[in-house]
Amino acid sequence: MISIVLPAYNEEKNIGRMIKNVSNFFVAQSLPYEIIVADDGSKDKTLEVLGAIENLNLKIVVHEKNLGYGAALRSGFAKAKGEMIFFTDSDCQFDISDLKIFLEEIKENDFVIGYRKNRQDPFIRKAYAQAFRVMCRVFFGVKVKDVDCAFKLYKNYVLQDLDLYSDGALINLEILAKIKKRKYIFAELPVNHFKRTEGRQTGGSFKVIFKAIGQFFILWKKINIV
Repeated sequence: MISIVLPAYNEEKNIGRMIKNVSNFFVAQSLPYEIIVADDGSKDKTLEVLGAIENLNLKIVVHEKNLGYGAALRSGFAKAKGEMIFFTDSDCQFDISDLKIFLEEIKENDFVIGYRKNRQDPFIRKAYAQAFRVMCRVFFGVKVKDVDCAFKLYKNYVLQDLDLYSDGALINLEILAKIKKRKYIFAELPVNHFKRTEGRQTGGSFKVIFKAIGQFFILWKKINIV
């Protein structure tokens, strides 16, 4: 079975379509699956929409207040029962059908991560991402094409082997930095990326970025001490 973890924050206009897309994909592939939506303290009608969805494969984890992207992922991972864990965002900016080749590649790897071949984000967000990628290489030795691409497939034992603590945007870096100290093998594959058509992005806000900078060096210190 494959566990699909979807962190969600104020995604009332996207979450229903996202769950439908994921379900249709796995039914078409005749693969057993579960969908775990980690609602991170949404203030809109995300929970109301989720409550109206009739899908026996759907599990909902609720944070009473907004704890952060990393906290939502960690809550989802903790509930995952599948031999493999796939996670992506709930904003419908990725094409779930790209997962088909990931499922082939995972047979020969411990995990498979995507990189956005045609990233559809504002220029400033892409500039931040480029600077972040350089910092990840310099400080952590993490040499992947797209650290924060929210399209990743892991065998469950990989994530269970990590003692993750990041609540915010650095969860992907923490995972990859800690994995680097182990002998896991992985593949990188290109994935399609689309413009957000509904809802509002929060990951590129100045507040999130400044907070992430401080957390970046805290993470670097902790990992290097360990």
